[in-house]
Amino acid sequence: MTDIADAPDASTEVASAVRNLMPALRRMAFMAAGFMVAAAFAAGMAAIWVRGQDMDSEGKTKLTVLAIFVGGAAIYGAYKLMQKRQEALVMPLLATAVGLSYSKEAGSFVSALPVRLLPARGIRKGEDHVQGKLGAHAIQMAEVHVETGGKNSRTLFKGIVAQFPNRAMMPAFFIALEDKTRPGMFFGGEISTDGLNHLRNVSGNGGRIYGIWTSRPSTEEAPTLAAAVEVLTRIENHLGYGTELYAATSNGEEMHVALSHKRNLFRLGGLFPNEDELFQDVRAAMQDLTIPLTLAKALIEAEEAAMSKAVNAS
Repeated sequence: MTDIADAPDASTEVASAVRNLMPALRRMAFMAAGFMVAAAFAAGMAAIWVRGQDMDSEGKTKLTVLAIFVGGAAIYGAYKLMQKRQEALVMPLLATAVGLSYSKEAGSFVSALPVRLLPARGIRKGEDHVQGKLGAHAIQMAEVHVETGGKNSRTLFKGIVAQFPNRAMMPAFFIALEDKTRPGMFFGGEISTDGLNHLRNVSGNGGRIYGIWTSRPSTEEAPTLAAAVEVLTRIENHLGYGTELYAATSNGEEMHVALSHKRNLFRLGGLFPNEDELFQDVRAAMQDLTIPLTLAKALIEAEEAAMSKAVNAS
């Protein structure tokens, strides 16, 4: 199996390569800063021009607010574009260091996800697509955001979705936060369990309750499934706190796992980044990159142990 790389310190080859990118990162920052200053100046001049026009005060106020809004949107857009360009420059380097590949875009991965895994009524968006292998097992993940859309858009899911094959044979199953599957007053739950058979509920860390469903009626639970459930419902024991299981599904051969995460991953750079700040971002990004490797390794080891125990008992 692939070893999970440690986060780099200032003496590693990765750190040296990142340091060599500093001039390019600073150029991006200076270009963005120049545009942001120009946008702020243009918005201010437009507001001053509007205040000097011969029109009623309500009209002046509306146009002034519009000028400020357009200027603010331009500044925000320039900053986000700069950040994405900086991440696109650094992240492939970091991913390669742990035996993975990286792409900023994740549309094809998100569009192929199982419908049941995430809220069905939301708009799905993804970025930061990571792919690689753990031994002979192909794995991939992306950062996914699901929101209701519209004027008062609400976030339904924010986190990571990982995909990898099952190591051992097990029945197809679905596991999710139990409260996300409960029907609401006017609609069904955020996640549908229609057509599935409820096997049992299980308590996870923090008092969270998860439901387990299978595609076939059964009162027996395969040892490999029980082992996978134990890892998934106590994911913090493997990935650390801040990451929680939202839902997971397997067709018996391939598993998808959705993990809620409170912060944005793989965030690097910024305006006028200094070396110390950049290396803090790099260390955090390297830890983020190990998430699919750590999760897949924990599940594979649990499945193999359960399979071996079942063989020895027979």
